[in-house]
Amino acid sequence: MYIEGLDALDNKILNIIKNNARLSYSDIGKEVGLSRVAVKNRMEAMEKKGIIQGYQTIINATKVSEGVKFIIEVEAISEMYQEVLDALATDRYIRQVYGTTGNCRIHCQGFAPNTKTLDAHVRYLYNNTAGIHRLEWHMLVTTYKDVDGGVEYEKRSSFKRNDGNGT
Repeated sequence: MYIEGLDALDNKILNIIKNNARLSYSDIGKEVGLSRVAVKNRMEAMEKKGIIQGYQTIINATKVSEGVKFIIEVEAISEMYQEVLDALATDRYIRQVYGTTGNCRIHCQGFAPNTKTLDAHVRYLYNNTAGIHRLEWHMLVTTYKDVDGGVEYEKRSSFKRNDGNGT
């Protein structure tokens, strides 16, 4: 990760703490060549600017041995957009809800314990959530990049692009 407008040391600190925010100022200082106090001052300055917005433990419930990640695309009836948004935002299987461009469209991502539960739940949402005009859902089978979830994109030789030149 590199953030424009920050010097190399601040970027180095951010790269260290993004992987382990529990490191002490002294440990970070050893890695970047600064004193504990200098690291503390830099991190506090980035906190005040809103670059560092907090330190948290991220629990990924999707890492259980069984379960299915999914996305749902919803088009709501315009007069009922907020009601649909509220229903999706409080749904137990949906983890992220985004408003998108288009006519009252909402994008959701979630995790269900199995495909049977997911299928039944999506049917329930569609049939029992007033204001849904259209609903489409898909199961996710492969993650190629998820920076927030800690998965960096890795170019693999099995992914070949065909641009008409045999490459």
